[in-house]
Amino acid sequence: MSSRQEEHITGGGKIRSIILGLNDGLISTFTLLVGVAAATLRSTGNNAIVLLTGFAAMVSGAISMGLGEYISSKSEYNYIKNELKKEKAEIELFPDEEREEVREIFEKMGMKGHTLDACVESITSNKQVWIDFLTKSELGLEEPENPIFGAILTFLSFVFGSFLTLFAYIFELGVFSLVLSSIISFSMLFIVGTLKTKITGENKIRSGLEMVLIGIIAFIASFGIGTVLEQLIATA
Repeated sequence: MSSRQEEHITGGGKIRSIILGLNDGLISTFTLLVGVAAATLRSTGNNAIVLLTGFAAMVSGAISMGLGEYISSKSEYNYIKNELKKEKAEIELFPDEEREEVREIFEKMGMKGHTLDACVESITSNKQVWIDFLTKSELGLEEPENPIFGAILTFLSFVFGSFLTLFAYIFELGVFSLVLSSIISFSMLFIVGTLKTKITGENKIRSGLEMVLIGIIAFIASFGIGTVLEQLIATA
């Protein structure tokens, strides 16, 4: 007799926070630095302005993303906790009505007779199981993850993504720093695209290439703007 293992994604919220931070850190910092590099590197050959801009963007962006993730997750966390509290109070105050809700849910699943009665009795005999069952089946809610942990993951992922695209500018390589940064950034965008499939189920190659395409479009736009600014500065 053969056995098979079902693969299901666990820790989807953590993966989401990591991908969100990495993706934003890569694209926002990369595109900003491309514009600054195009406007300054070819004329000065000095990485100082690019580095200062990059580190400022990395710190401010990471704080903004971390706080944004915390506020968003905290709101969701409080909402779910409040719904759990309401469900618990309803079970305490109206046990018959809540037991009937459990019965109706199982009836919709096609259960009848003794099987139905046994399932209802099994669920309602344990108050915590009863609350969890109604929360998931009736409201479609899961126990929320700690919002602080998600915020920290997003913050650190943003810093990591930003630093990867900023790394090449640490060395005095002139315009080649821009080329090296672009190679690193496009490679990481492809990796982030494949990681994203862990929670979306998309094709890895296609998802990775889509992320690279987004990066290329952002590169062209930022480089064009930077080049125009360079010409304006030169003629000023």
